[in-house]
Amino acid sequence: MIIMKFGGTSTQDATAVTNVVEIIHSRLSQHPFIVISAIAQATNLLELAGKLAASGRVGEANDTLLKLFERHYTMVDNLVHDTARHRELRAVLGSSFRELEGLVDGVSILHELTPRTLDAFYCYGELLSSRIIAAALQERHIPAEWLDSKEFMITDENFTRALPMMDLVQTRLNQVAVPFLTAGTIPVTQGFIGVTLAGRRTTMGRESSDYSASIIGAVLHAEDIQIWTDVDGILTADPQVVTSPKKIKALSFEEAYELSYFGAKVLHPNTMLPAIEKNIPIHIYNSRRPQSSGTLVTSASDSRQSLLKSVAYKRNVVVINVVPRTRFSQYMLWEHIYSILTKYDSVASMTTTSEYSSSFVMDAYPNLQAIIHELEGIGIVSVLEKKGIVCVVGTNIRQQPFLVDRIFRSVSQYGIAMISYGASKSNLSMVLDDEAVPDAVRRIHLEFFESPNDENLFEEIEHKHASA
Repeated sequence: MIIMKFGGTSTQDATAVTNVVEIIHSRLSQHPFIVISAIAQATNLLELAGKLAASGRVGEANDTLLKLFERHYTMVDNLVHDTARHRELRAVLGSSFRELEGLVDGVSILHELTPRTLDAFYCYGELLSSRIIAAALQERHIPAEWLDSKEFMITDENFTRALPMMDLVQTRLNQVAVPFLTAGTIPVTQGFIGVTLAGRRTTMGRESSDYSASIIGAVLHAEDIQIWTDVDGILTADPQVVTSPKKIKALSFEEAYELSYFGAKVLHPNTMLPAIEKNIPIHIYNSRRPQSSGTLVTSASDSRQSLLKSVAYKRNVVVINVVPRTRFSQYMLWEHIYSILTKYDSVASMTTTSEYSSSFVMDAYPNLQAIIHELEGIGIVSVLEKKGIVCVVGTNIRQQPFLVDRIFRSVSQYGIAMISYGASKSNLSMVLDDEAVPDAVRRIHLEFFESPNDENLFEEIEHKHASA
């Protein structure tokens, strides 16, 4: 059995869905389990409708929803020709639209969009797209059935960033999936969304459908987890920054995690975790070019080599330095800092420490000033704003001194505010001015990837397909 997850650009209209159906049809012998994202921009539009409602702009909120639903109606009309199936799907769309209108009215009265209510908006994107995919497969006479993720994806109540309760997920998923698979039926379910024990819809964070696919694959002991997107695989750099990136043929789980954590958008960082636990390979494929070989992510890595594979980045971060007013033990300083970050549900991307001070990097969160205010209660705080992170990822970076020398020579004209090196054998990260990030990425890429590379590791891609 394989897991096949399709992203929003892969299902954005009737033509894209027809292509997805053909890809699934070509892999029927591998017994696929299908995971579907919302169609392109649907999640953003649902969020916009909620925000408009919270500001009292009910008409604009409903107009936003209507435009989104018109796309779904058009897809149904173009894809589904069986009369009963067509009537059923249009009825589902109609009832869903009315439910969302009710949400808009409620939010407009309260003038508040809570995380719980936002998740109630979000869930419709995946619920509707997955129904359309299931119907399109049935039109092709493929034995597919829609499966609501609320039957198995049980999460905690941390709305908009919920965590799956894996023991319950395992029990329930086996209960609902095994009859499908035994009967030779292809389940079509949703990524990104789950449900609490009380029956309230949750989401597991933006772009987390990959994570859902990996959870399902791990529970069902899949042979392969396939992530179908709109690029040929994981690239040596962001194609919006570098004009001629190359496709990486293979990565280790650790390398893929580092890249996704530091800004590469092909995979959600959590995707690797269930796959690592069960040692299930992950393939990234391009749904627009299904003949492409993609990128393979596995536990395997060539420990004999030291080489770079990609350069990623994060922008709009800040560096916070804390020097304690009282010379207490260093571990107490760490405890104070991390308890404050935990209180505000914030994460440090990088950290460095000296004997009596600590520096860390974090996204420019809306609650940044509150965090700084509390940190000032334990020490002298200084903040470096408008910074960015450039992260180079590869195999055994710290074992090759000349490799590090080449990295720093590439960006020697920029002031570096912070460096993280040694905590991971797979990455070296540096903080510099945000405006310098694109050029730094280009310079590093020029140094390591513009000249001919090992054809066993990298592959040239057509420029017109190098867009994420």
